[in-house]
Amino acid sequence: MSSSPCFLDPVVIPLLRGKTLLDVGCGYGRWASLVSTNYWETESGQPMEVDGFDAFLPNVALCLRKNVYRRVWQQQLPSALNGRWDTVLASEILEHLDEEHVPEVLETLEKAAKRRIIITTPNWACFRGGGDTIVGYNEFEAHKTYIPRDYFLERDYTVVGAGFGNPTHPVVSAFRSMQGDWKSALELLPRLIPELAHTVVAFKDVDSSSEDRTTDSQPSEVEARK
Repeated sequence: MSSSPCFLDPVVIPLLRGKTLLDVGCGYGRWASLVSTNYWETESGQPMEVDGFDAFLPNVALCLRKNVYRRVWQQQLPSALNGRWDTVLASEILEHLDEEHVPEVLETLEKAAKRRIIITTPNWACFRGGGDTIVGYNEFEAHKTYIPRDYFLERDYTVVGAGFGNPTHPVVSAFRSMQGDWKSALELLPRLIPELAHTVVAFKDVDSSSEDRTTDSQPSEVEARK
């Protein structure tokens, strides 16, 4: 995903753990940019070293120019990850995969996380094709899969909502027909009632006692260089 909605920021940033972060599908680089300026809102309150990868090479080149990542490379999922990070963040990624690849990718991301994995994905089936972006047409923008909240709950994730706006829910539809600036006043509701949310935020802490692998390992064939 090239970018993600701003209503995710106050939900995701406080969930970040540790000193290192992997930004899966880094897109335009918004998460590394936010972490570099709002690190004090994370658990540690300290700057994080952020690595990122994206399937779309122009996104990789854009992130390199921003100079907010420790490393950025091109990689398409499903594929193996070389390294481990305290937090693995896959924001608006799973819906871009073929459905049969979701379990494999989720397992790969969980193994790459030392402390916590965070997933965000639309709360309804919003399928679409590829699209134009600020760096060109990106076929990877296509939405291919819908992952329901129960999928994460069955895998021991904590699930909250972000953004008032699930268009398939009758309560949201009723408010959309009303006049006035009602949406901002309802932004906290999805955290308590995820079915109203535009986006699911699922997170899980992992077993930090598992065998460690260095976070300084780098992909050999797909790494993008400045």
